[in-house]
Amino acid sequence: MDVEDQNLIKPDEIETNNTHKHFFQVDFIKAVMIFLVIFDHTIPWDPIKNELGVALWERISIPIFLVIMGFNMGLSFSKLEDKRLRKLYSWRYFKRKFWRYIYPFIILWLVSSLIGLVINGFDLDALNQYESNYWHFYHLFIGILPFWGPGNWFLPVIFWTILIMPLLYKGFSGKLIWRIVTLLLCYAIELSLQLALFNIFGPPPFPTWEAYFEFRYWFNFVFTTPFFMLSAIGLGMWFSKRPNLFAKQNFFIWILFLLSLYYLIQYQFFDFSYDFIRGDYNLFVFPYSAFLVLLGIKLLPNRWDNWFARAISKIGKSTYHILLTQILYFSVVYSVYGDHYGASILGINWSYNLTIYLYLIINWVICVSCGVFWHYIDSKLRDYYLFHKRYQPRKEEELV
Repeated sequence: MDVEDQNLIKPDEIETNNTHKHFFQVDFIKAVMIFLVIFDHTIPWDPIKNELGVALWERISIPIFLVIMGFNMGLSFSKLEDKRLRKLYSWRYFKRKFWRYIYPFIILWLVSSLIGLVINGFDLDALNQYESNYWHFYHLFIGILPFWGPGNWFLPVIFWTILIMPLLYKGFSGKLIWRIVTLLLCYAIELSLQLALFNIFGPPPFPTWEAYFEFRYWFNFVFTTPFFMLSAIGLGMWFSKRPNLFAKQNFFIWILFLLSLYYLIQYQFFDFSYDFIRGDYNLFVFPYSAFLVLLGIKLLPNRWDNWFARAISKIGKSTYHILLTQILYFSVVYSVYGDHYGASILGINWSYNLTIYLYLIINWVICVSCGVFWHYIDSKLRDYYLFHKRYQPRKEEELV
């Protein structure tokens, strides 16, 4: 069965190997992670997050999303009978990805630009909010909005994966030796980019501001591609073959998990980092998150039929739309108050007292509920279109 022909299977949803049972565990994990994303964009680093050990529990949201991204696509592609590249890179594949990812982004771009202009008295400078007035028109084509909000950097990563996922799966769909080689290549590509940045620009501090800005330019470009985090996607695709924490082929993740945990403890509590590593998300932290995904699949129930489980599943399936919603929400907050940390649409708390947690709850309620509603409307419109398209030829035949 062609993956694009299954209306119930979407890029951000998951089915088990060949039984088509729904993985509630993954919905649950994704729902928790999107709450952590909003937490990350609300709660400031100093003095709160620096004291909470967030590298071990809060900063895992993006790595886990990357692992699940590879995991989902590995399972989806596995349902294809013909796994030749030209079948993986089918027109239906790109069409589905357009309506799933690009179309909501276009809606977000139009709505956010209009809102940005309205709340700033139609001052065009409002559409230059990205990275301290460093937005250019070409940024739009890689997924960076002019009316920028936190989390926007992850959209180019998602769009890039549309191009590389079929090729990546091709490597993981072969014999064990080719799967091993493909996973090692994921690590090699990621490590090569880290070493390239280090060899070109050296370790910080930079000798001049010009050198720093040149580094930031190239770092931002590389960081917003999946190649800089390819090992996380590769681990997820590897586990899609057999998502069992105790499977022999997954034994290596126990070793990598312990090494990753040690690195994160040193990084979080002792300010340790390698000179050649840039960014919080790198090959040394991903095994920790990948292990947690497998642990969640092992410990959480596969099916849980009650109102809570249904609500969690709705949130889990809506994470992309919630991400877009919180980008828009925090872009407005940032434009109005000059910062998104310690803030909600109702105000900003510069003293960072307990009010900040009230703002966090407000942000959760607004972003999650609006994102779920957007996903619901989007799904209904898509279902209506597919239904109409499916039965239109039959109606035309009846008229003849």
